[in-house]
Amino acid sequence: MKILQINKFFFLKGGSERYFFDLSELLSQKGHGISILSTNHPNNFPYFEKDDFVEYNDFSKTEGIWKDSKKIIRIFWNREAAKKLEKLIKKEKPDIAHLHNIFSHLSPSIIYTLKKHNIPIVMTLHDYKMFCPNYKFFSQGKPCFDCIKRNNFRSCLNKRCIKNSWSKSLIGYLEGKWQKDFLKIIDKIDIFLAPSLFIKRKAISAGLPAKKIIHLPNFIDNEFLNNKKIKNEFNPQKYILYFGRLSEEKGIDLLIKSYLENSVKLSKWIIKIAGEGPEQDRLKKLNKRYKQIEFLGKKKIEELKKIISQSYLIIVPSIWPENFPYSILEGMGLGKVVLSARIGGMSEMIEHKETGLLFNPGDIIDLTKKINWAIDNPKKIKEIGIKAQKEILNKYNSEKHYNKLIKIYEQIKNN
Repeated sequence: MKILQINKFFFLKGGSERYFFDLSELLSQKGHGISILSTNHPNNFPYFEKDDFVEYNDFSKTEGIWKDSKKIIRIFWNREAAKKLEKLIKKEKPDIAHLHNIFSHLSPSIIYTLKKHNIPIVMTLHDYKMFCPNYKFFSQGKPCFDCIKRNNFRSCLNKRCIKNSWSKSLIGYLEGKWQKDFLKIIDKIDIFLAPSLFIKRKAISAGLPAKKIIHLPNFIDNEFLNNKKIKNEFNPQKYILYFGRLSEEKGIDLLIKSYLENSVKLSKWIIKIAGEGPEQDRLKKLNKRYKQIEFLGKKKIEELKKIISQSYLIIVPSIWPENFPYSILEGMGLGKVVLSARIGGMSEMIEHKETGLLFNPGDIIDLTKKINWAIDNPKKIKEIGIKAQKEILNKYNSEKHYNKLIKIYEQIKNN
């Protein structure tokens, strides 16, 4: 089968790109022909057909009224993306298109181009963009579902949900209205894949037909499947780990404040924080007096895997409802106990005190209590880690994922 994979970034920006690359590799290994459409970002991995990619819109730069206006127009309808896709379709003749993250850069123009050529469309709901203009269900420091509750996007404008900017929030509001009410893109997509049951429920609440949504979690790639055996010795180093983006909704300040309030109990323990993001300078200021909190910066995958493997406990303190984060998938896949906030799709991935630990989101007292329990029960932590790895490798391996996905492809291709 010839499969066209479409994502706006061609580098590892987040979990969406991780899935996009892992899936493309998996399908290629299974003998399918893979073609790619993306944008020409400066951080892109090398690609032999990069001339087929679309110009990247850098919204972080102000480049004058004319250039900025062109970038805004491309959010709503990117003619270049449609043109490049048309050329790619004629050259590769794909049987099916799998969309990942396309909005704001590739635009719905590609959906209409695919439909013009009668190419079936599968779309993975990696984030909440179709129901929430700022992608996150998170506004003013807490979870927000107003746009779904009110069945419109006005709350984005009222709350200035996009970077606390009225003008950017206006564009997000208009983009949402354009896609939902005028273009009706939901009707153009054949199947939506929901990595979590949480996002499936929210999608149905937002008006997506339940019959079009299939629950298909992300998977661990073969590189992680090579780590099936946990060493007989449970001998991790004395540190607790957070890894991921350093941004407000990730709740990292909650972890730091929990440590500061519990520093006597944790006096011989180190908190390691791996990653980068807009909150890193502010977070470092919370830690002026304590050397036990280390900021490691961004790490390459192999180095990060080693850091994860040597940790005692991984904490995912998010205060926003994450969909199906790779941090939990990878941590458990490497036999580690993950202590996660009980919110969004994350609570679906962990059974408390069986395959991991859960705490009430935003609750420092409960977080501290669960950290202390983990430290006081090393034997139990070892047992939970072993169970967690077995669970992940059994439920979320690449073979099971492929078998389910290929049936979905064949179903909509034949119909």
